[in-house]
This record gives sequence, structure tokens and C-alpha cells, in this order.
Amino acid sequence: MTIQDERYVSLSTWTKNGNRKRTPVWIASLSDGQVGFTTGKKTWKVRRIQRNPSVELQSCDYKGELAKESKVFSGSAKVVDLDEKEYELIKKAIRKKYGIQDLLISFFGQFSKKYGDGCAVVISLKKDKFV
Repeated sequence: MTIQDERYVSLSTWTKNGNRKRTPVWIASLSDGQVGFTTGKKTWKVRRIQRNPSVELQSCDYKGELAKESKVFSGSAKVVDLDEKEYELIKKAIRKKYGIQDLLISFFGQFSKKYGDGCAVVISLKKDKFV
């Protein structure tokens, strides 16, 4: 199984002072060693990625607990706005992989603007770390 096939993935980003912050995300495979996920534009992970695009991915459970002996995949992330065509590609890939779960989260998420409008994050995995 590759990192793209995992149901939940721990995304590591870094704060201004260099502390690692992990959060579980759903990812979907794109092309050329890229993966993506959707999120709110005002989330802390997006703010950290905008400041420092270096990220790491690692298998985890839905609570973010790392899988034992799981590999770490390094990459570079970029934020994609709603009006960019990459956003729709990522949204479709997430919908295909997660189905009804994604539909439910999208439905209930429309009632909350706590994290602002949506966006997507595209991660280009480093080739030497790509499995």
C-alpha cells in the first residue's frame, strides 16, 4: 500500500518557531506523485503552508495517531483557491475515494464558515521518497 492509498494521513507542517504540528487529513492521489486534500482557507495548516511549503505525510488513524513503523514522505505543498481548476480535480478525487463520508461533511460544512471559504492543498511528493 502506498501513502496515496491510506484512508487517513498525518500532515506535518511547521510553526514560525520551527515546532512541528500534525493533523490528520484525507488525501487523494492526483498525478505525477502529487496528492491533494480540501480544507478551510483560514485553518492553521493553510497558514503554516503559506509561510513554509515543506510538509511531511505519514500513515495514521482518524485521530491522528501515527501508524507503527510507517514511512515518512516529504513534499512541498501549495494552496489552491476555489476558482482554480486544480480545486475541482482534487474535490472530485476526494469524492471518489471517500464517497458518502465526503458528501456528509460537505453538506454539514456549508452551515459553518468558521474556517472561511474552502481551498485545496496540492502536495508534490519528493521522488526519492515516493513509493
